[in-house]
Amino acid sequence: MWKVIYNVLVYVALPFFVFFALFKRKLRRNIGERLFNSTKATPVKNALWIHAASIGEAVIAETLINFLRKNKRELNLEFVVTTNTFYTKDLLLRKFNNAINIYSLPLDLGLAIDRFIDGSTFKAIIIVETEIWPNLIWTAKKRGIPVVILNGRISDRTLPSYKRFSFFLRDVLSDIDMVMAQSEEHRRRYISIGMEPHKVITTGNIKYYRDIKGQESSMQKGDIVTFGSIKEKEMEGVFSVIKRLKGDMPGLSIYIAPRELNLVSPIEYELGKVFRITRYSTIKTRLGQGQPVDADIVLVDTVGDLLDIYKKSRIAFVGGSLAPYGGQNILEPLFFGTPVVFGPFIENFKEIADLIIAKKAGIMVKDYEELYDNIRYLLGHHEKVEEMGEKGRDIIDMHRGYMEKTVDNIMQIID
Repeated sequence: MWKVIYNVLVYVALPFFVFFALFKRKLRRNIGERLFNSTKATPVKNALWIHAASIGEAVIAETLINFLRKNKRELNLEFVVTTNTFYTKDLLLRKFNNAINIYSLPLDLGLAIDRFIDGSTFKAIIIVETEIWPNLIWTAKKRGIPVVILNGRISDRTLPSYKRFSFFLRDVLSDIDMVMAQSEEHRRRYISIGMEPHKVITTGNIKYYRDIKGQESSMQKGDIVTFGSIKEKEMEGVFSVIKRLKGDMPGLSIYIAPRELNLVSPIEYELGKVFRITRYSTIKTRLGQGQPVDADIVLVDTVGDLLDIYKKSRIAFVGGSLAPYGGQNILEPLFFGTPVVFGPFIENFKEIADLIIAKKAGIMVKDYEELYDNIRYLLGHHEKVEEMGEKGRDIIDMHRGYMEKTVDNIMQIID
């Protein structure tokens, strides 16, 4: 019954969604592909289909694929990756140098999903973190394709909605073969919305795993402060902090990376009134060659380069956390021994934030005044930066085994 009701609602809503998408650039760029794409032109056999909704999930998908290629070569696995956004698809195409088939995820219509699958066969569908698409899950079940949720989590914000619709979700979740949850808390949340307990296991957060080489100590880094993943409501406050820091230390290098590329021009206009600004895309090659940059502020207008910038930074602030956005990945600076500063709106990364604070590898600030004070203090105390950087690396090393555990469970499913 629920399948019939859901599909009636989906097809009734479809014309309105298409009309709405015509006026939204992000949706318009891949709406045709999401309706009509297929793997027939480049069919794959016995592949892993990995769905990574956006940039954060795409990083996990890339790491998982690289790990499998390196450690499970004897399986000769093929991969198909789907994503929701044009930017994420473009990033993955560049990361894999077009060597993997990457598509926009079909809209959750039975016909669209069948069209996409026809011509190929899949060992499993792996959904990174949590996206519950009923027709995708039902179609996979009908075709005998196992469905796995990887690094599963349910945020504080979405949990009440999921519970409200648990009478419907229970029917969908029954066709999922396994959920590998980030923590015991997230495991309990899946069970509370209708997932069968024996299908939910805790494997840990594989965001802690990244095969990164060439880590530097803080003494090898320049006087660079990076403001990463800045969201629109944070711009004014971050601008004030940058102006004060540059007033105190004119030689300080500032990198600012907005979370959305549409914010690049407004940031450039506002900060350009006071400072000499250059875009990262114009100096990326020169930086790689070790050449100096003649600018007060570098504006990161590319996708996929933030890790390299955190590596060079003495201190990093991770945005989406000083306004109610839920936070961004505060682990990334820690891979390079870079102390991380973040705000209190961090519910999407609560367990990670608690650990970083407990181990003193980073600092939570309540407002922009505290953000300025803490960055200014750390810039004057290099030994403190070095100590925090080491503690950050310790956190990463403590959790590297999560990826091995996760892959072992995937192998059980596909075998």
